[in-house]
Amino acid sequence: MLNYDQMPTINIGLLSDTHIPHRMKHLPDAVLDALAGVDVILHAGDVDDPAALEPLRSLAPVHAVRGNVHLHEFSDGGATLPAVVELGLGGRRIVLTHGHRPGLFGFWLKVRDLIIRYLGLVDTDVFNRCITRRLLRLYPEADVIVFGHSHRVHVERVGRTLLVNPGAVCPTLKEQPTVARMRLGEGRPEVEIVPLLAQ
Repeated sequence: MLNYDQMPTINIGLLSDTHIPHRMKHLPDAVLDALAGVDVILHAGDVDDPAALEPLRSLAPVHAVRGNVHLHEFSDGGATLPAVVELGLGGRRIVLTHGHRPGLFGFWLKVRDLIIRYLGLVDTDVFNRCITRRLLRLYPEADVIVFGHSHRVHVERVGRTLLVNPGAVCPTLKEQPTVARMRLGEGRPEVEIVPLLAQ
């Protein structure tokens, strides 16, 4: 097993919301190309079927969490994944979670965001901001929080904490499918959003 604290630089692949096999049959080759060369991969939930993680394991060790879809019968086994993973990477505390709020209120927030995005109303990133405020309260000591759920890219620094939503791999209403690469080394973490050009 790799000792990430002994590595001067760690390259991390970030992805979320693959929804395989319910929205896509398999992981696109573009994902594997975009994440080639990373040291570890973090999947922020809504895997749907954990077997979909296998191609990623050919690249690097994978840590994944469940998502809101795993709370329903739509998932073939995603409910076996943990809700939250906390890792020490490069001397930093990393929290990996899907970001959804459980229960009916969380479902209402998701529906509201979908309607706002579909209608093209102003300020369509309110959903990500609701998620980040909640996660900052839950994990005030985190250096990095990686989340998904909204299917929208979001990179924000609040105080000491970097919050990253790599967007969704699966096709979505108006957003281009994306993954992200994060580099941990000396100084602040660096995040690059990588559009997936071929699905």
